[in-house]
Order: sequence, then C-alpha cells, then structure tokens
Amino acid sequence: MERQSPRGGRAAGRRPVYRRARNQEWLLAVLPAFPVALLVLRLWWAGRQDTQTLLLLVQHVSPLGMLSVVLLTFVWVVPVVVLAGRVLGLLYRVSTGRSSWLVRIADLLPDWVVVLAVFVAMLGWQLRFLPVLAMLALSAAGLTVRDRRPEGETLVHAMCVAVPIMAAVLVYVAVYPAIAMAWAESDVPTFLLLAVPPGIAPLLTGPVPRLAAGLIAHGAALALAVLLPPTTGVVVLQVPILPLSAMEVTTPAGREVVVGYVIADDQRMMSVLARSGSVRFIRNDSLVSRVLCPEPGDVPRSRVHLRHWYVEQSMISWLAPDPLPVTPDPRCEGRPPAAP
Repeated sequence: MERQSPRGGRAAGRRPVYRRARNQEWLLAVLPAFPVALLVLRLWWAGRQDTQTLLLLVQHVSPLGMLSVVLLTFVWVVPVVVLAGRVLGLLYRVSTGRSSWLVRIADLLPDWVVVLAVFVAMLGWQLRFLPVLAMLALSAAGLTVRDRRPEGETLVHAMCVAVPIMAAVLVYVAVYPAIAMAWAESDVPTFLLLAVPPGIAPLLTGPVPRLAAGLIAHGAALALAVLLPPTTGVVVLQVPILPLSAMEVTTPAGREVVVGYVIADDQRMMSVLARSGSVRFIRNDSLVSRVLCPEPGDVPRSRVHLRHWYVEQSMISWLAPDPLPVTPDPRCEGRPPAAP
C-alpha cells in the first residue's frame, strides 16, 4: 500500500503542483484610462464643474492639444516611476536575495531606459529636485553593479562607495551658494531638497537589514503609488489647454473687453470660456479687435537661485533664450485701449 501523508496526500511520487501565471493583460487596457481621466478632469475643472460646459469643451477642444498636456506632465512623472522602480527593486533583492513584484519591475526596465529617464529628468526637473535625481541615479548604478557583479569587490567598492562620495562632494561644491541662500531665507523645504540627498546617496547603494528591506522598499513603492496620481492630477489642472485671448466688442452701452479662452470660431459667432468658467457667445460683426495674451505664469515661491538659475526653473527653461520684451496690452487686463 502507498504511504499516505498526514494531510491525505501521497508522500512519494506526488507530482509537483504548478501555479498558473496570473493574467495581467488587463493592465494594458487600464493604462490608457489614466491619461484620459486626467484630460476629462482638466476640462471639467476648466468649466467650473458644469456638465454642459464640459460637453462643449469635449466637442471642440483638439485631441492633439490635450495630448500635449499629458506629454508635458509625463516629462517628470515617467522618470520618477522608472528610477524608483529600479532602485527599490534592486535594493530589495540585494538585501534579501528574494524576488517580489518590485524585483520583477526592476528586471523589466532595460539599462537604456534608465539612462534615458535620467537624461529627461535632468532637463525637465526643477533645480531643487536635481540633487534627488543625482541620488537616485547613483543608487541605481551602485545597486546594479552590486547585483550583477557581486564577486568583483573592487568594482563594487568603487561604484557603491567611492563614486557616490566623490559625486556628493561635487554636488555640494556646485550647489553650495543655493544651499547657503536657502538657509539664509529660512526656506526649509528647498534647503532639505538641496542638502540632504547627496549625503545619503552612499547609504542607498548597499544592502539594508533584511528585516527592514521589505518595509523600506514596499512601503516607499506603495507611498509613491498613492501620492503620485493626485500630484499628477494637480499639475494637469494647472496646465492651459486653450489660447488666452482678449476681444474688444461693441455693446449697446459702448465697448467692452472680454478676456477668455476661445473654444470655437465659425462664420457667425465665437464661443469663449471666461476665466470665471462661464461660456459667452460673441457675434463676429460685433468684434472690433482681438489680441493673443500671454498666459500668466506661476508666482515664484522661492527667491533661492544658483547663478540666476532659480530653484523653480528646469534646466531646459533656464537654457532657453528669454522671451522678447513686449509692451503689456491693456486689453489683456480687461481694459479697452486708449483712443488715439
């Protein structure tokens, strides 16, 4: 007779039970839903939560213009996901020697994607986040070497200790004026973003205690998954989607200036979305003049700069030529032009 195990199964000759791979193709269908939800949310917010205004905007707003909103947002979102996925996945495997969903994400990211993410972030992230970028890039490089070449002690020590320390010194020398200015201005968030990341970069290139690895890696990943979507939504809500124009029109009481976003323009009239969220229809025969207005930029919150490169500017905006100075048009402020 065959010997039975205490649980009722066969102790010998039992065939191994294989787990079926879970079908995760639904993720490919869900991924496009997030940008679409952001675009609809942006239109809904622009119309001050009015359903009829939302339907009007959806009917006339160009999909290409809306796509540009998503692309501008993903300039900083994609590098965050790529670098965090590589660093947290490798940190967990190097520390525990086990696999998890974070490790599988790290293995799915090719090296050229990580390098491209660092380059895009270097151009698109604000100055105050570049030390964080340096920390993530050094951590990804050190953990990759430690994971792939554990037997090469010289290479591991060079990439995980010497290079991060030298890079931290160079970063501190480069951004020291901004760090000192942030301390003098009592700008605590900017000071921490500039001063802390380079110093802790050498600590993130090696294994952490095994018991804390799961809490650190998975806790940081879950926190990022919770905080990143609302942060992305806030950024999308602040991006303009239509050209801002000032139109001088005639009314029974005289002339009036209407400032708003032109939704549609046909042979008889144009529809304009005012800044208040209301929609106004203007007949073309009452239009006297029209001018394109510059979008008012965000008010700087910090005066800290590094050689006139302010911490709220990205490298690409700092390197780009300054716009040509133009005389402010009174129509963009809602006032009719002075009579000649």
